[in-house]
Amino acid sequence: MARRLPARLSANLCSQLGRNFLFAALLILGTACAQTSVRPIVRTEDKNLRAPARILVYDFAISEAHVIEYDGIMRQQPSIRDPIERQRQIGRIASDALAVNLTHGLRHLGFTVERASLGATAEESDLVIDGHFLIVDQGNPLRRLVFGSGAGAATMETRVQVIAGQRQRLLEFTTQANGGTMPGAVVTAPVAALVPFGVSVGLTAGSVVATGLNNNTSDIARMAASSADEIVRYLSEFFAKLGWIKADQVMKARIRY
Repeated sequence: MARRLPARLSANLCSQLGRNFLFAALLILGTACAQTSVRPIVRTEDKNLRAPARILVYDFAISEAHVIEYDGIMRQQPSIRDPIERQRQIGRIASDALAVNLTHGLRHLGFTVERASLGATAEESDLVIDGHFLIVDQGNPLRRLVFGSGAGAATMETRVQVIAGQRQRLLEFTTQANGGTMPGAVVTAPVAALVPFGVSVGLTAGSVVATGLNNNTSDIARMAASSADEIVRYLSEFFAKLGWIKADQVMKARIRY
């Protein structure tokens, strides 16, 4: 008959296995790499455009109907009970993160950039960047953790317009960002070998959430920042062709057709 391990040794073994699981989960999540791309729609052929005196960045509009909130077993208990208000909050986080990072990136190119409030009027010498979110989807962190390879990835899509002064549309394009692909616990290691005996995968996954490893709101902010970076990259190529910035300031964008 198999010998029983002493209680203290058994507890230590379970604790070590639990730490191993959390470390493996952290490693898996840490390998995720957000992928962002641009799909051009409209591009002006006008080459005789003056550099703007100021760039106005408007907060991108978003409807709560375009926000898909994760509602699975790995979600932390929300402090806001109203689902509509939660969707609005997610939208505000996405819009603010995109505007802040877009403003910073354009200033880095040497422009005078201001965030424009709703209803602010642009001057003829201004360049306006405006847009809206097509979708903000938190994805499914449990599917990402277990299956990987893009399963359950969070996604974000925007539609962007660049307007000179008050009328002339120079560019229109969309951006697409996702939370990246992960190898998945099923691929990288047998989950059963990492989970202490008697502890369910769901409970252990829940403890990962409690440590902040799967903060879905942070995923939204990261995708918004990645979208802003891709917008700046695409604009840098356009600005350089107009002679507004130097060639060594250009950052290559990932184009999707």
